[in-house]
Amino acid sequence: MTEVYEAYQPQLLPVSWGQNIWTVEGPEVNYRLAVVTIACPTRMTVVQLKDGTLWLHSPVCYSPALAEALDALGPVSVLVAPNSYHYLHITAWAAAYPDATIFAAADVALKIKVPVIPLTACEVELWPGDILHTVIELGSFTEAVFFHVSSRTLIVTDLMQNFEARRVRNFATRAILAAGGATGPNGRPSMEIRFAARQHSKALHVGVRQMLDWRPERIILAHGACYTSEAPAEIERAFAWVKAR
Repeated sequence: MTEVYEAYQPQLLPVSWGQNIWTVEGPEVNYRLAVVTIACPTRMTVVQLKDGTLWLHSPVCYSPALAEALDALGPVSVLVAPNSYHYLHITAWAAAYPDATIFAAADVALKIKVPVIPLTACEVELWPGDILHTVIELGSFTEAVFFHVSSRTLIVTDLMQNFEARRVRNFATRAILAAGGATGPNGRPSMEIRFAARQHSKALHVGVRQMLDWRPERIILAHGACYTSEAPAEIERAFAWVKAR
């Protein structure tokens, strides 16, 4: 089957992003935007915690070869389903790593059949000294955003998307992504997330301020091109439309 979005390479292998942090490119998945199905690339982030175990954010599709590559880095201890949509592969990874703890957006707990710990908006540090997080609740959409302290990396799932139009092989898909504001070079939330945020702009504003207060240097995105520099400026651009109430 021909991919709609030209895949990032290499596929399903950890690639170093910095000390104790890797990205894993995954195959595209389909998601529904109103009555239209959109294909988009996927990306997982892997962090080695201070205890030597691995923290997996938004896992891509499971494969024995990928699991073997991760096992060489350390035992998997944490699986994260960071928002209302990114839980598709959690159960497969949970089956492979039954001792791993699963953290998820609160509404995800109702969608999957494995025990999860809901990520909440409280200021509890779940992984002290390694990863900080904040939860942004926008009514029908909730996302936890993470900050890897040692590499100064912000990890965002759908609140910022930066699809590269040149990689979209299908003209109709490219047009829909462009119309929805999801194509780069200036990443921002997709149209349906901006719609969800209309009645929750204060919560989004508070979340954006937290992202900026962490003073990240780089940003890993789940969809599209990541940002390797000028992270605060990219955040400011992505959420310039947000008005606190």
